[in-house]
This record gives sequence, C-alpha cells and structure tokens, in this order.
Amino acid sequence: MRILFIIFLLFSTFCTLAQNNDNSIGAGLGIGSFTGDFPAQTVFGAKLFYETRSPVSIFNKLQFHTTLAQKIEKFLPDSFNSNHYSYFINLGLSGIFEQPLNQAITIREGIGLIYLNDRSFDDINTWNIGTLLSLGFLTNLNREFIITLNIDYGITFNNTNSRYFLLLVGISHGI
Repeated sequence: MRILFIIFLLFSTFCTLAQNNDNSIGAGLGIGSFTGDFPAQTVFGAKLFYETRSPVSIFNKLQFHTTLAQKIEKFLPDSFNSNHYSYFINLGLSGIFEQPLNQAITIREGIGLIYLNDRSFDDINTWNIGTLLSLGFLTNLNREFIITLNIDYGITFNNTNSRYFLLLVGISHGI
C-alpha cells in the first residue's frame, strides 16, 4: 500500500510540473558497490530519472529518480548456482545544482532523499530512508541529447543501514 501511495504521489507531481518546457528524461548504466550490515558487494546498476525546473529557487532542477542494482555475479557466465542475488531498488527526489565549466561541459551536484528497498539476503526485505549525494559531468551531443557521467552515493539511516556507490554513464533527452 505504501509503494502505491508513493507512485501516485510521484505521478501527480509529474503531471503538475510537466507544464513547463524545461523537462528531460534519462537513463544510465554503471557499476559500483552495495553494503550495509553485511560485507560489500559489487553491483551492476541502472538509473531512470525525470527532471524539471525546480520550484525552489535554491536548486536549478528537481529530479525524480529510481535506481536498481544487483550483485554483478548474476550477469556473469556460469554463475547460475545461487537462488538469490542481492539487489536493491530505490525511489528518490533530488535537488540539482548546475555550473557550466565551459561551453561543452557542465558540472552538476545533487542532494536528495531516497526510499531504498534492501534485498541483500533472501530473508531481508526492508525499506530504508536515507539521502543521496551525486556529482555529474554533462556534455551535449547535439541540442537534444546529453551524455552524462554520474557518481551517486546513497546512504540510509534505519533498519540495515544500507549504502551504495554507483558510477553511471547515461544519456538524457529534453521533452
């Protein structure tokens, strides 16, 4: 029930903010680590996001995102000997600051809140609240597509104290 409420809240916010023409969607793939009350694990991750102009003057943009990462052994050949591969999924909202470095490269910093579902073991299914810090570098391919190199660091403060680090390469498109 909680997850349905969050999805409804995000959807209604998207509809409200979609009135401006400064929106973009994007995705990224990368590698990193996932840890908590358990040993660190190498993960392969993906991030989907939607950005819009921020109604708060502190931030340049507001980003709604979801990240999914799973233990990298799941994707390696001949590694199908386990019934459970650790993973996590999160939903988040971040404020984004942008500083143009030059005409070709823009630096972006972000800070936000995440709601992370920790599935580190087959008997663990906890939802954790935390924060996300991100640093990114953008370059325009043309007027429509932007290539990104992003570093995400998420940390939670309750239950399993999960945290993750992902290095993502992605693309975004203005809508």
